Amino acid sequence: MDYEAIIKEKFPSWDVEVITPDVFEVDVLVEYITDDIVVYKPFSVMVYRHMIRFLMNSDKKGKIYYLEGFSDDDLKIIHGGLLKFTWQRDVKINLFKNSNPDKDVLGLY
Repeated sequence: MDYEAIIKEKFPSWDVEVITPDVFEVDVLVEYITDDIVVYKPFSVMVYRHMIRFLMNSDKKGKIYYLEGFSDDDLKIIHGGLLKFTWQRDVKINLFKNSNPDKDVLGLY
């Protein structure tokens, strides 16, 4: 499935990045995403199992990551790293670890 095209259609003004396990090691991926939290300065990060969405003020462009092909264990490490990074920062994180982003956010069935 072409998640990048689907997400760009649903969120046309957002930066979209589909990441597969062969691009980064899990710990490097966590660092990569947290670096973007510093750059984009979202007020909230919504984590829908395979999808991570930065919520921005309405006048700013947002960022969405879709983590395609990652195992549940990898996702737990990634989610844990994001929780640890955002702890005691001005960024609120909402973790919906049992959600289905394809259905809940993208409307795919």
